[in-house]
Amino acid sequence: MGRHDSIFKRLLREFFTDLLRLAVPEVAASLDLARPVLLDKEFFTAGGRRREVDLLARLSFLAMAGGGVLLVHVEVEARARPGMERRLWLYRNQIQAAHESHVLSIVLYLERGLRGIQWRTLGEDLFGPGRTDFHYLAFGLAGCDPAAYLARPEPLAWGLAALMRGGDLLRPALKLACLDRIAAADLKEDRRLLLIDCVEMYLELNPEEEAEYSALCAVRKNREVRVMATAMTWSERMEAKGIEKGVRALREVLLSLLEQRFGPLPEATRARVEAISSLDRLTRLGTRVLTARSLAALRLG
Repeated sequence: MGRHDSIFKRLLREFFTDLLRLAVPEVAASLDLARPVLLDKEFFTAGGRRREVDLLARLSFLAMAGGGVLLVHVEVEARARPGMERRLWLYRNQIQAAHESHVLSIVLYLERGLRGIQWRTLGEDLFGPGRTDFHYLAFGLAGCDPAAYLARPEPLAWGLAALMRGGDLLRPALKLACLDRIAAADLKEDRRLLLIDCVEMYLELNPEEEAEYSALCAVRKNREVRVMATAMTWSERMEAKGIEKGVRALREVLLSLLEQRFGPLPEATRARVEAISSLDRLTRLGTRVLTARSLAALRLG
């Protein structure tokens, strides 16, 4: 996969703990995710060839989970290929021998493979029926619904969504949704750019899709300009009315901004806004509407 493969591996290294939370949340909950150790240049032999594993990390179990160490081995593949299970099994055996630790094996299929997240067992039963000792996790990105991952709190999920083809989102709308999610997040700039690179690389649009994407961007920009124009009239309204009238005016403006940003409002949200009597709070809410991802983020949901 060339450069694509390199970008994806850097993405996984930077957001490694996100991968665990997404793929194996029950395992992640038992690990100390604050201090993972990424092991570099780990070489093993598979199929008679010396290979470098894509990613190998060492994590400690939390004390409540009994302590100890877990090695997480991740391989990245464009698509499912014959022999992949056996290669993972060989890697697992050699990693265990070298580090004397338990190993969790994960393979990510970027384009074609199993759908979603599945625990798998080595196809050939090495020790008789029902006695296979090797289990691994397969994560097939292409078959997943990107909308579900865009709703996740883990930044890695927003980059992975660019590779997903399930669900109802068309590619231009998916690209816009991915980039919007990344742009609105509170991230260090180098991490943000890495996620953007992932979206740009793996969600390349053809000319027809590019035209649709540009149209979607124009619609969004016009909507944001309308919202900003409404917000800019606040000070004028405040000068024209007294404090009490100003509070009522700000409530009206805030409700209008919320409807433009999130659509028709629940009655409970309207009641919460109507109950606000503080000019400062109404003003703060008004400035946050443009960047808030949901009514819940404004504590109005």
